[in-house]
Amino acid sequence: MRDRIVKMIPEIDWIQDKELREKVVATIEDALKTGGWEPEDMDKIPFTLLIPDCPASLNVHNRGVTRMAKVIYEEYNPLYKDNGGFELDHDTLIAGAILHDVGKLVEYEKKDGKAVKSQMGKDLRHPFSGVGLAMRNGIPSRICHCIAVHAKEGDGGYRCPEAVVINKCDFINFETIKSFLGLL
Repeated sequence: MRDRIVKMIPEIDWIQDKELREKVVATIEDALKTGGWEPEDMDKIPFTLLIPDCPASLNVHNRGVTRMAKVIYEEYNPLYKDNGGFELDHDTLIAGAILHDVGKLVEYEKKDGKAVKSQMGKDLRHPFSGVGLAMRNGIPSRICHCIAVHAKEGDGGYRCPEAVVINKCDFINFETIKSFLGLL
């Protein structure tokens, strides 16, 4: 299953630390198995149930957030390293972006060929289940923090710099699609 996951999410190879890279893959595999999905289903699952007939898949959304976060990393660090000493951590940002919605693989279930809220999804939103999956697979706490606070659950509290980037990239993806569809 590992090779199928990496084929679906080639951005995993951007993670420089090999051990972390394997833990990210293990977390996704765990989520897929727990939710009863196959890797290829990530291209069929809508990234949100809040947009009727959502045209973008969970995989496209996750890759979009990750790719946008990488561009921000590449522009931010050269500008701010010598202007305040601010540097985003590459692997925290990339792994956090890849895993930010991993909990959706257990928040949703397939019913009559459609993705719907699972019982777990009714009990726990994906930031909570995502952190549980990540911790179970040895993901460092800073990346778990990024998963935990990427959505509204993190509003009004502390977000590490990498979590701020992931939150903004996530909402850029979500809000622009809503705007294109006339839902804003």
